Amino acid sequence: MSMEDSVQKVATAPLREQVQPEAHPVRALRPVYFYLIVSIVFFSDQLSKHWVQTHLIPEGPSRPIFGSAFLLTLTHNTGGAWGLLPRGNPLFIVFAIVAAITLLYAYHRMLHVDLLVGTSFALALGGALGNLTDRLSLGYVVDFFDVRIIQWPIFNIADSAITLGITLLIIHFFVSLWNEKAHPHTPPAVEPAEAPCSEPMQTE
Repeated sequence: MSMEDSVQKVATAPLREQVQPEAHPVRALRPVYFYLIVSIVFFSDQLSKHWVQTHLIPEGPSRPIFGSAFLLTLTHNTGGAWGLLPRGNPLFIVFAIVAAITLLYAYHRMLHVDLLVGTSFALALGGALGNLTDRLSLGYVVDFFDVRIIQWPIFNIADSAITLGITLLIIHFFVSLWNEKAHPHTPPAVEPAEAPCSEPMQTE
């Protein structure tokens, strides 16, 4: 190797180290399974609402499932849970659209999406699309699960999926926090390069 080749190799080495190959997203939950979960939640929600609306009367008598603890009670909800913003259907439509776009963007743009996070995104997205379909087509959300052993608003499958997705995200957050405290990441120490020693000049 000539002297010119050696100098050129040394000069371009830092540039080669700086140019890193573009990182590809790593998803423990593949897109086909992600959209499968979204579809299952969405169609289960819509089919259950269709069945309830053909068998029950809005604000009419409830159908017991487990005695007086769990019933089916058909209600039309134009607002949020616990009577929040009873006439806020347009606002909740905007909120649902923004939430759906955010979930899709996060899933496809995050460099690393583990199984728990991907599943939570899919559940929340399917639920958001289910309730959004109600608000756009009917002007309200169809709710029918009536749990009376606790003071809880009437809900549906979409609400359940959204709640489960948020719960999984919270679990993932605390598990990650615990792992970071239990196994803190310390980058390896880099030893400084030794300066080349110059040979003393000899005098005649």
